Amino acid sequence: MVPRLCLILTLAAGAAEAGTVVGKLELPAAPERPPLVTKGFLDRVENPLSPVKAVNTTGHLVLVLEGDEKPAAPGQVSWELVGESFNKIVLAVPAGADIVIKNNSKTARILTALEDPKLVPHEPINPTGPKSFKVPEAGKAYTITDKEAPHLVGKLVVVNTPFVARPDDAGKFEFTDVPAGDYKLRIYYFDQAAGKDGWLERTADNVTVGAKGKAEVNPKIAAGYAVVK
Repeated sequence: MVPRLCLILTLAAGAAEAGTVVGKLELPAAPERPPLVTKGFLDRVENPLSPVKAVNTTGHLVLVLEGDEKPAAPGQVSWELVGESFNKIVLAVPAGADIVIKNNSKTARILTALEDPKLVPHEPINPTGPKSFKVPEAGKAYTITDKEAPHLVGKLVVVNTPFVARPDDAGKFEFTDVPAGDYKLRIYYFDQAAGKDGWLERTADNVTVGAKGKAEVNPKIAAGYAVVK
């Protein structure tokens, strides 16, 4: 009975030394819809029952916390093919992680990394089974696509931290189980249509995480989404 009690106390002490980082992105106003160039038989009119939603760019962003804590055992990261796209447009993963691609579409795909054709196994990824590959050192980004379906594109960003978060549609995000210490928050942006990707060109936010409780940071993103290649 004594060893079991000691184990419980040890786990409780370890959990108390980790905090949570929460926040909300302060995003610029959504761009206006471009003017009508080509007309059909009818002029374009607004739908009074279901207005067209503004452009939402949060799905093109991923946030990371960088500090002294390094990923000792990155493990597996799942990335899914759904329909004609990836379920995550941009995916940040720790160096050394095993990327498992699950094909939930109805079409077999042969994926490749444009920057390194040897990164992804050059064989079909069928709906019946996943394929996996490992990512090398941090600091690199890979464009993953099927050359037979150029519209199918995802960006894989390799980082040297286990703390990765994705904002929801409102821009809110959360990092959990972050050990106490000082960190910098950085944001990666990928937009295939605009031909832009890279770390946002901005001063990294400093975040101090306590042994317990929550730390809050609300990054402001300027209009234009300037990036550093």
